[in-house]
Amino acid sequence: MCYDFGIMIPLYKPYIGKKETEAVRRVFKSGKLARGKEVEKFEKEFAAYVGKKYAVALNSGTSGLHVAIRTMNWKVGDEVITTPFSYVASSNALLFENIKPVFVDIDPKTLNIDTNKIEEKITKKTKGILLVHILGLPVDLKKIKELKKKYNLQIIEDACEAVGRPSNDFEVAKIGEISVYGFHENKQLTAGGEGGMIVTDDPLLARKCASIRDQGRSTKKNWLDNVILGFNFRMTEMQAAFGAAQLESMDKILEKREKIAQKYSSFLKNVRGVTVPQNLNGGKRSWFVYFILFDEPSDRKIVQGALSAAGIGSSTNYFPPIYKFPMYKNYRTGNFQNTESASEKLLVLPIFYEMTDKQIAEVCGIIKKSLRR
Repeated sequence: MCYDFGIMIPLYKPYIGKKETEAVRRVFKSGKLARGKEVEKFEKEFAAYVGKKYAVALNSGTSGLHVAIRTMNWKVGDEVITTPFSYVASSNALLFENIKPVFVDIDPKTLNIDTNKIEEKITKKTKGILLVHILGLPVDLKKIKELKKKYNLQIIEDACEAVGRPSNDFEVAKIGEISVYGFHENKQLTAGGEGGMIVTDDPLLARKCASIRDQGRSTKKNWLDNVILGFNFRMTEMQAAFGAAQLESMDKILEKREKIAQKYSSFLKNVRGVTVPQNLNGGKRSWFVYFILFDEPSDRKIVQGALSAAGIGSSTNYFPPIYKFPMYKNYRTGNFQNTESASEKLLVLPIFYEMTDKQIAEVCGIIKKSLRR
C-alpha cells in the first residue's frame, strides 16, 4: 500500500523540512537542472557520511544495482547467490544482465539470508553474492567474509533499506566491492521522491559506475566520447540538492524512527500471537519500516482489515517470495520454508518522522482489540 493523502495514519510519509524546500528553490533559481555541482556535492557528502571514498549518484536504487552488477563483469550463465525475501528489484537486476540468481532461504529471526546455508549452493559457476540488508538489519558478515576469501567471491551489498549509521558498529557497506543505497520517498532518506547512490573504495569501479550511469561516456575531458555501453541513470540537480539537505538531518531522522519502533515494541511485545522485531547481530537496525510477525496468517488478515477500517495504512507486500514471480519460475531450487512463513505472517505498520505517540497508541490499540475478538 502506498502513501495516500486521504488516509488518517499513512503507512509512510516523507520528511520534508525547510532545508529541503530551500535547496530545491535554489536549484530552480540557478537554472541548472542537470549535470551540475549539486550532484557532485551530494556524492561527496554521502560518501563521507557512510565512510567510503567514492559515491556515484543515480536516479534510483534499482538503477544502482543494475550498474553495480554490470560493473562486476559477470558473464551470461554465471551464478550469483542472493535472498528470495526482498523487493524483486534486487534479483531483476541480475536477470537483466543474464546472470542466474541462486536463492538461499532466510534466517527466521533476522529475515536476512541464512549465511550458514550459502556454501551448499556454491558451484563452479558461482561468481558472487548479492547481499540484501533486509528491512534495515545488517547481514551477519562473519560467515560471508569466510566464503568470500575461500571461493574468491565478489560481493555487492544492497543497502537500499539500510540507509544511515544508527551505531558505530553498523555492518553495512563493510564487505562489498560496491554497496547500493535507495532514496525512494518511503525510505529513511529521500532525494525528492526517487534516487540512489553507489559507494565504493575502488577508484576504477567508481569511474566505471559513473560512466555506465551516463550513457557509457568517458569521465575525462572528452566526455562526449562514448567508451562503453551505458544507460541514462543520472540523478537530477533537484534530487541531489534535496538529498544533500536531508542528509544533514539523517541522524535526527534515524533517532526519531528508533523511538517510534521502541514504542511500538513496548506496546506489542506481550501480545499473544505477535512477535516484534529484534536488533540482532550485535548492532542496531536502521528502521526502514516497523513490522510484526503473526503466529497465524489468519490473525494478520484480521488485523489488517481492522486497521484499514480505521483509516490506518499497513502492508502485507514486504515481501512475496521472488521465486513466485512468473519470470523466476525456473529458479526455485530447494526448500524455502522460512521465506514462505515470513511472507505469510509479516505485517508492516506505519512509521514516519511526524508520527505522534497518540497515533502509535491508536495503531497498537486496534491490533490488540482485533486479536481479542
